[in-house]
Amino acid sequence: MNTDIKPYDALIVVTPADMKRLRALHGRIAEYLPVRKLYFSGSAEVGEILSKEKEKGIFSEEAALRVDFINEDDILPFEEVRAVVTDVIHEYLNPGEKAPRGLCGWYYQQFLKYSYAERCDDEFYLVWDGDTVPCGVFSMFSENGTPYLDYKQEYHEEYFNTMGKLIPGMRKIIKQSFISEHMLFDTGKVKELCGKIEENEAVPGKSYWEKILRCLTPEVLQGNSFSEFETYGTFMALTDPMRYRLREWHSFRTAGFFLDKENLRESDIEWLGRDFFALSFEKDHALRSDTMGFFDNPEYQKKLSARKMLEVVQGAFKSGSYRESWEVEGLTADEYPVFIMSSEDRKGEEIKLAEALIDRGENVITFHEGYGDYNSLEEFSARPLKAAVLMGTDAVFPGSVRIIRLDDVLADAEAAAEKIISETGLK
Repeated sequence: MNTDIKPYDALIVVTPADMKRLRALHGRIAEYLPVRKLYFSGSAEVGEILSKEKEKGIFSEEAALRVDFINEDDILPFEEVRAVVTDVIHEYLNPGEKAPRGLCGWYYQQFLKYSYAERCDDEFYLVWDGDTVPCGVFSMFSENGTPYLDYKQEYHEEYFNTMGKLIPGMRKIIKQSFISEHMLFDTGKVKELCGKIEENEAVPGKSYWEKILRCLTPEVLQGNSFSEFETYGTFMALTDPMRYRLREWHSFRTAGFFLDKENLRESDIEWLGRDFFALSFEKDHALRSDTMGFFDNPEYQKKLSARKMLEVVQGAFKSGSYRESWEVEGLTADEYPVFIMSSEDRKGEEIKLAEALIDRGENVITFHEGYGDYNSLEEFSARPLKAAVLMGTDAVFPGSVRIIRLDDVLADAEAAAEKIISETGLK
């Protein structure tokens, strides 16, 4: 049994169809996740399938004791969510018709992940995608006990448009994406985020999830326009940036095109694990005939790394397909973030400056005096930064990074952004 530095449980939200499709992965997921308990959550049928898997020995004897089931309706009743979705898109439905289960399910499974915080007694809980299997043992905490907030390289603009409607002023502030097939949630912070959404009287509805649905137009709602991971990660970056340590997370998200999940060997997992934390087998993945016998070929594995092999075959992906990308040797000098710290009364100026810098391709970290662990500035000083911009604060930023002080009220964020870029000497 592998448990992490701090005790916490994991939640996998899954449909009956995916529960059956992914049966071959469940034993490894239970074996490798560093959690105390692993809960599969779904309809009653999911619970029945899980019981049969235990009877058939899908899980080891030890893992079976840690695996359990939670009925999704005990977390949040599905029909309550469906009723609101039906109301929002009623003009597209026939009289008496309910919203499609698939459309409701996209949002519902995300709401389950937030609502689970209300029944969690631990400081943290892990949400893990059921179509993703770890490549081995890993930790969600650094050596000093700081939790990881893992990121990848994606961007979906509509997710951030929705955020801004739910919490005014909330927008993308870092270059990377928090959509990484899993997330270690801080239970208290999830409750705080949901509470902030519920405080927004400009959006109709009572609960956080009703407000999320009702802030969307019928057309936008049908386009899957909310991300629980992106929203939470951005909320944390804005309100408590020192709570987590960022970590670049590489999962082989397109594994289902190249590997047969039913016949994964331990040697394959070990080889893949040198470059990837995990493998994903999404429901629309079908094995490609042109690369069959490539990733699971022991002779090829001796000559190429999994990363290099994927970089080669990604050239055959159709336009718009997901591509895994790497930060080569970490960030280059031009990609270092600009650190902005403002006094509490200048948060609005800070946001405008951050927006102007992001529009110019800069990576930005913001830090209000009113949030986070003020004494943890030393942690930032140990990171590669392009500059530290201090707005209306007497804070002393440790380290040798270029310091730019903006003591006067910021009249022109665009001009200030140009000045900062010019003074760094890197662009």
